[in-house]
Amino acid sequence: MDSSVLRHPRIAEAVETLVTARGGCITYDIGGGGRETLLAAGARLAAETNTPLTIVEARSLHSDVRAFVREVQPEARSAVISAEEAALQPAGSINGVLAVHADVLRDADVRTPLLAMAHSADHLLVARHDYSDTTLDALATPGLVLRLRDLMPSAPRPAPTPPPMDMSVALRLVRQANRDVLPDQDLAVFDDMAEALKKADPAEVRQRLGELRSKYEATIALARQRRAATAPTDPARTPRDHGQEQSAAHQQHRSQGTGRT
Repeated sequence: MDSSVLRHPRIAEAVETLVTARGGCITYDIGGGGRETLLAAGARLAAETNTPLTIVEARSLHSDVRAFVREVQPEARSAVISAEEAALQPAGSINGVLAVHADVLRDADVRTPLLAMAHSADHLLVARHDYSDTTLDALATPGLVLRLRDLMPSAPRPAPTPPPMDMSVALRLVRQANRDVLPDQDLAVFDDMAEALKKADPAEVRQRLGELRSKYEATIALARQRRAATAPTDPARTPRDHGQEQSAAHQQHRSQGTGRT
């Protein structure tokens, strides 16, 4: 038995429900924490009501049961007995909290004594499998169910599948953007992307498109640097205007020189 299962929200909720109701029956799948729920609820209820806890369980599990109760509720006064030992108890001798695992009711000889014991107890808790005997069910209410599937972590939802990409459209748009922005000699940097854009693997295409974007931005920056380097300092002053200004200045200088001689 593993006390860590008590941290599971569904099992913790079941324990809380049984304690609040002052009894009940838990039906569970194998591996679903039914025994731990039964013992934790019984020990806590005994501690809260300051009454003794009597646990009827298979003899082979007595040592584990005692250790579990000491761990989860050290202050609870508890005794663990087998079904055969319970059948020998005087009628009405059991009070306080009675916790029974229904597997012990397979022996028909112990059903009647255990039923009488259940009637005399102040609080009755029962744990059972779907195939276990139901003799005590009517006395142990409410009835809870722990299914193993409810204790398993939910499977993550698969990521949505992206719609298929139209590679021909993507390739055409990229080529058109290149022609609109870049000089012809810079288009060669995108040639190695053509095959990737034609492939049907969306993951690879997205990766290559990311590389394409980086190369595209770098090439745009390079093209702008080239244009800036070849542009005139003052766009309003063309080479022709500059030549005319020089000719006028030269004529003015010659005129001034003639007047002084």
